[in-house]
Amino acid sequence: MKKQLIAPPNHRGSAWNTTTQAVRVGDLIFVGGQMSLDEKGNVVGNDVATQARNAFESLKKVMEAAGASMKDVVKHNIYFTCDGDQASVDKFINDLNKVRVNYFTDPGPTTTEVRCGLEKQGALLLIDAWAVVGGKKERLSPPGHWNWDKKLPFSHGWKVGDLVFIGGQRSLDQNGKMLGVDDIETQTDNSFRNLDTLLVAAGGDRHNLMRQNTYYRFQGEGRNVTQYWEKMNRVRERWMARPTGAGAGLRVTGMPNNQELIQVEGVGVLGTKNKLRLQPANHWDWSNKGNMNTQGWRINNLAFIGGQISADSNAKAVGKDLAEQTRNVYRFIRKVMDEAQLDESDVAKLYIYYYAPDDWKQIEQARQTMEKITREFYPSPGPCITAIRVSGFAYEELLVEIEAMAVCRD
Repeated sequence: MKKQLIAPPNHRGSAWNTTTQAVRVGDLIFVGGQMSLDEKGNVVGNDVATQARNAFESLKKVMEAAGASMKDVVKHNIYFTCDGDQASVDKFINDLNKVRVNYFTDPGPTTTEVRCGLEKQGALLLIDAWAVVGGKKERLSPPGHWNWDKKLPFSHGWKVGDLVFIGGQRSLDQNGKMLGVDDIETQTDNSFRNLDTLLVAAGGDRHNLMRQNTYYRFQGEGRNVTQYWEKMNRVRERWMARPTGAGAGLRVTGMPNNQELIQVEGVGVLGTKNKLRLQPANHWDWSNKGNMNTQGWRINNLAFIGGQISADSNAKAVGKDLAEQTRNVYRFIRKVMDEAQLDESDVAKLYIYYYAPDDWKQIEQARQTMEKITREFYPSPGPCITAIRVSGFAYEELLVEIEAMAVCRD
């Protein structure tokens, strides 16, 4: 299908020097990360309310340029940075909510909030979104599902035609109370059970999950990184289809509740026609041997390329610096797309997750390095981009993980 690149004049959504703020394909719109920036890329505002208002105005502007409105947003993520205790995080989220409820009427889009690092000094939040124009929309709200501790206009999931959009699923009860405090296995089990419930509510099951991302909190180092992931993954596998959906596993600073250890989100496609698993030979692999994990899926007119890492067949990191690892990742993405008979020109959106020390000079150097290498594979104007800094990945010594969303040609 034909891609329409959305590039409002004099608009800057993120730290990346890209004009493409969104990509529209038919009725589906992929929106790249939006922050509170002026047209030169400078952060505007030093408080949550100001930055949230500017970022949502930025999103609104991009949506209008794409021939859509905020009512068409079905899924949005807030990536935010906030230091301090639970009271500080609560105030941040409350200030954010006071702003964003003015942009979304009930029933609103799905929501996922993740604490992480951003790419601009002084930036407090970044908004990522998916939208669908028109079409029959069905809100997914299973009886007895978990809920927020305050009344909000957001939804757990949306079914739009054959597409299923699922927001961050959490280990909470119907009153927003945390379940499984300090227990990653219980929280993982509850979160994936909730994800599975929404897929069933949409008329599908776990086999329809094409993209699934896991955000989790763990600040250990060395071999403990892999051991923690494997412990969590043993629970995940109880709820995953075989073969699994594609996706990414990301270590982050935290979530809105400091007791939360994990959130999971996803995008599904109903039906099994025109479905092709993308699993290149001689590719990198996970540490759990005999797994049925998946590098990507092509289904109907979409391709979901799961988070690619610079690793060998034993999940050991390859490449000692960010530049080498980034090039390796893009080569792996290319191999996965080859399986779908696609190439870089078909990519509509990139999700870029990377690690950089908390030093703004090094962060900017890292971003510039990745932007330069990205342009080697995706010349300007290229796809829209959402990029955040994470605490790490499922395996030690990895520095970058990248997902790609592609649109199949007619």
